[in-house]
Amino acid sequence: MKRYYQQEEDIGLFQRMQQDDPLAFEEIYNRYFLKLSNTAFKRLQDREMTEEIVQELFVNLWLKRHRLPELKQPESYLQTLLRNSVIDWFRARARQDGFAAEMLAQPDRQIVNATEQHILYADLQQAYESTIGQLPDKCRQVYALHQQGRSVADIADQLQIAPKTVESHLLKAHQTLRHVLKDYSAVAVALFNFVF
Repeated sequence: MKRYYQQEEDIGLFQRMQQDDPLAFEEIYNRYFLKLSNTAFKRLQDREMTEEIVQELFVNLWLKRHRLPELKQPESYLQTLLRNSVIDWFRARARQDGFAAEMLAQPDRQIVNATEQHILYADLQQAYESTIGQLPDKCRQVYALHQQGRSVADIADQLQIAPKTVESHLLKAHQTLRHVLKDYSAVAVALFNFVF
């Protein structure tokens, strides 16, 4: 029986899970736990927190299975859930560092900081878009498809290029972005990377 679930496509597994099938949920968990954990760890650099966030994501997925939207790209949906969880973690950490208390005690400074953050984010977004625009055509095309949630295999098939070439373009795009955005704060860039 388990072999059947291992051969089932993601959409079918999610539909079965929504019909209270625990084996379908188990297969989704097995299929995506490691991938989501690797993505989260790249941002958090904290193994314990990574495991906690990904475990909680799957718990919530099961608890809310009857209220899930119609999913055409289940993996993209999971990545979106993860992105939101990590952003929430960064925000919570900022609050724990005393940021919120300080801003509440200094309302004028809060306004100034909000403006500064807005300007910083706008500058960061402009730098990001400018950098993407300067990538070679094929590299930019590969990166855009990857940002839409497409897999390396899908991109290679669509563009009629080798998967290794896709990976090479993605590596070039990420290295270029890291170099250009290195002057921005680590938290700002981490949040930005999850939004985009």
